[in-house]
Amino acid sequence: MSLQSDDAFLKQQPQTHKPMLLNDLVDRNLGSAPRATAVEYGRHKFTWRELDTRIRHVASGLRAARVQPGDRFAVLAHNHPVCIEAVFAAALTGTTAVVVNWRLSEREVVAILQQQEIKLLFIGHEFADLLERIRPELDDLASWVVVGTANPQSHGSDDYEMWLEMHETGESMYDAAQHHPDVDDLVLHAHLEDERDNVALSHRHLFQGVEALPPTAGADCLLEEPLFLVRGMVAALHGMRHGSRTVLLSQTR
Repeated sequence: MSLQSDDAFLKQQPQTHKPMLLNDLVDRNLGSAPRATAVEYGRHKFTWRELDTRIRHVASGLRAARVQPGDRFAVLAHNHPVCIEAVFAAALTGTTAVVVNWRLSEREVVAILQQQEIKLLFIGHEFADLLERIRPELDDLASWVVVGTANPQSHGSDDYEMWLEMHETGESMYDAAQHHPDVDDLVLHAHLEDERDNVALSHRHLFQGVEALPPTAGADCLLEEPLFLVRGMVAALHGMRHGSRTVLLSQTR
């Protein structure tokens, strides 16, 4: 899949099509093919219906953690469904998901988490030691959830999966739904091509990137590009727009 540079699509003029909200992507596939596979990760496969449920559970969990509209929370993990689910949950709740570049130095990671005043962090199990070292420097961090296991091919549960189960949609989701999203709400904070510069993106920005790509209806979206990169997240959203199955491939440094 060929992508324009991040700078190029961010500078594009608004498209002539009516801007969409991110969750329209899930809703459209949920209506047309609820049992089709939306995301595959190792031996785990989630249908569009299951993905929708997981996103709503994340939204409920954000509210329970007192992450309010306008606040930011972060994901620091190799490609995992949490990276996608976090962005869609941010779109539901008026918050912004900061997907952190795990290739940065420890000092750079700390600086991002401090500058963004992160209250809640989803941290890949592979970075648990890093969190232990930097936790004393993160005054705003109130809670964190460990994501994934050492073997993504296994069916074993992890802290993130249990956290999702704890936040089934209910009254907290009703409260979250009171946010009325706008296409210019910032939903994602991600990195550009040089991996150090980063940018905050709205629904509108993301769809400008998606619309710049040719349709690939029915094809699997094999995603090895890190989701902390704008072009990686746009590739995932592009596949979802066309009903493709997004397959998250293993990451290497």
